[in-house]
Amino acid sequence: MPKVIIYLREQELSALHHLAQREYRVPKAQAALIIRTELEKLGLIEGTQPAATQQTEAWTTAPDSPLPAG
Repeated sequence: MPKVIIYLREQELSALHHLAQREYRVPKAQAALIIRTELEKLGLIEGTQPAATQQTEAWTTAPDSPLPAG
């Protein structure tokens, strides 16, 4: 896997560590997730959203359609 070196200020590094700890990830994995998510938002890479998220978006984009039972 290719590597990228990212220089962060102390405040940014501390925030990354805090978020990683809160989401039960190591900081490197948290940074990779943040980068991947932003690239998906910008449409630069294809997203890999979980099915539940896609279903929720479908409901919010079609307000006149009935909600599924369950």
